[in-house]
Parts: sequence; structure tokens; C-alpha cells
Amino acid sequence: MSTYHQIGHDSESMVVEAELRQFSGAILSPVNYSLNDTIAQCARFRSYKTDFDIIFDPQLYVPSVSRGKLQHWPHKPSDIDTADQSSLGWWKGTALNIIDVCKSFNPAGLCSPAFVPRTFDDAYYNLLVDIGDITAQQLKIDVALKDKTRPFLTALVGLPDLGRNERYLQVGSILSRFSGKDIYLVFVDEEKPRNERSDSGALEGAARLIRVLSQSGFRITVGFTSSEMVLWKAAGAANVATGKFFNLRRFTKGRWDEEESSGGKNISYWFEPALLAFIREADVRRYMKEFPIDPSHDTNPFSKLILENLDAPERKAWVKESWRQFLYWFSYSEALIGNDFAQSSGMVSNAVDTWHAVKDAKLRFEEERNNGDWVRAWDIVLNELDRRPG
Repeated sequence: MSTYHQIGHDSESMVVEAELRQFSGAILSPVNYSLNDTIAQCARFRSYKTDFDIIFDPQLYVPSVSRGKLQHWPHKPSDIDTADQSSLGWWKGTALNIIDVCKSFNPAGLCSPAFVPRTFDDAYYNLLVDIGDITAQQLKIDVALKDKTRPFLTALVGLPDLGRNERYLQVGSILSRFSGKDIYLVFVDEEKPRNERSDSGALEGAARLIRVLSQSGFRITVGFTSSEMVLWKAAGAANVATGKFFNLRRFTKGRWDEEESSGGKNISYWFEPALLAFIREADVRRYMKEFPIDPSHDTNPFSKLILENLDAPERKAWVKESWRQFLYWFSYSEALIGNDFAQSSGMVSNAVDTWHAVKDAKLRFEEERNNGDWVRAWDIVLNELDRRPG
């Protein structure tokens, strides 16, 4: 069970920071880095930690206007926008090109290529599995990589549909046809990157999908996650991935536009585990006047740096520390939880109680969305998973 850096723009230096060594691996980003950059990154990551688990996501699902460095990668098909994407022959050729380019940096894991559909129907999920199997088959017979690189099925899953009529069972049945053991699961919705997901029906369906697949023997790595990883771990996910920007913690169709959805990279957010919430500087001060901050801050070096800065006569921007504060919490909390349902449930229950106390104290935060509604939804999800395990 592990945490992974979801690599994005200007992220690579954080991967090798001593305080973030709890992360076991990284998911590479050809959108943000060239092939030569990636080769150098992998060498640097391996010199930092010899067993660092490097996974390559081809990222062919990004929209045409936001492909960045991907435009110059050899594996990007020249006809990506005009090809018949229902053609398995076309996907086989694409998979072979991806495998070929991987030989220059030898990732430990390779995600199958995927695309975002107009409709998340059975035909789409069946096609994803067929593409995943083709990728796994070609990787198995490749002399250079077959013993070095394990195949992942990339499963882009429409989150809003999963809570409807037990849709998760149908999706799980289709995805379980995959011949491999690793699934790279990405939930797709249109929730804004800074907002926490609060649709309890959809979230319960997502958690049950993870549980179904995990109980069927698959290792699930959930990509693009934020603090809702407490749900995915409770459901049985083996691994979770997150990044420094908010748009690396949420998958939406517009997330690749760095100018519009960089996740507030110039805004500092304090992550408060007692609330499972990201709050602004003024709110941190208000909150600390009324309530003790979570004990986990005592061991988080970036929390300490932020608090020292808040008390300094000449305060400096602490956005970089805020990224690292969350990443530190994410990796150490994942290790604490493992797949212990009680640990996840305890974190969420504590946050529910703290939000009740905040509301009783009539404490309000600057951003209207910061009201704790998502924590109540998460509590409902965990209660349902506990009440109806199957």
C-alpha cells in the first residue's frame, strides 16, 4: 500500500525532498515534460530511492488544446483527433508505440492508453478493457520490458453515474475482465478542482466499485485524489496518487489549462485534518482562537514552518509550504490508514464532530463552500459501507 506523486507542472523537485520520502512512487506526465526531461527525471528519482516505483501514464486523453509537451512525444498518434477510436487495430499500433518509447526510461508500470468518451456506457468500458488487454499482451512479449514493467488498465470512470441503480456493479463486472492485476482508476466529473466532492450517492458507488474490484483480486491505484482518499482506502484501494496543485487532485475535462485551473497555485491553503478542509490564512487565525489544531501538525514539518511564518513580524508567502503540508499529511495518513476501515471512519467522524462545534461557535470561513457539507456526505458513505458491506 503506497502513495504516489501525481506529477504536474514544476513538480519534480518535490519528489526527491527528504521530508516527503514516504511517497513510494510517481506517475509521470508527458503533458508537462518532454521525453528527454522524463529520462532525466527517472534517473534522478532512482538515484534518490532505488526502489522508487515509476508509472507511465501516456495521457492521450487530454484535449487537443492542452497537450503541452505531449505534442512532441513519439507515442502520440498523428491522427489522434481523426482516427476511429473504436478500432482495436489502431489502439494496438498506439500501444506498440507507447511500449517503444518506454524503453528509453524503463518505467516499473505502464498504463494503457485511454480517452474520455461522450458517454460512459458499457461499450466504452468494454473498449477500455480490450485496450488494456492489448497493451498487456504486447508488453508481455516485448523482450526489453516484459520482466521490468507491469501493465495497468487505465479506467476512466464517470463518477456521477455510479450511484444510479447500482451502476458500480455493472462497471465492476466489465472492468474485472482485464487479464492483468493492476487498475489505474480515475474518477471523472465536473466538480471544480478546489471543491470537495459531496454527492454521497456517487461517492458510495465509487467506493463500492473499488471494493468489488479489490475483492476480486485487483490492485487498485486511484489517481488524482485529494483528502477523499480516506474513502478510497476504507473501500480497499491499494494505492492513491495526489499532486501539489488542486487540478492534480481532481480530474475534470478542463483541468489541463494551467492558466485557468492550476489549482490556485498562487494562493496559500492550510490543510486542517480536524476538519478535512483547506482553509485560508485569515480562517486559520480565526479557527486557532477557538479550537486546537489537529495533533498531527506536531509531526508535520511544513505545518511548523507555516505557523512560524504566521507569527513572524515580516510574513512571507507560504504557498509552497502549503503544498508540502498537504502532501506530507496525505502520505503519512495513508500509511496510518492502510485499509483499516476503523481508521478512516474515525478521521471522518472526528471531522463531523469538529464541524458541529465550528457551527455551534458561529465561526464562519471566508469561502462560502467551506461549510463541512462534504464531511457529512463522507460519513454517510462510510456508514453505508459498514452497514451493507456487500
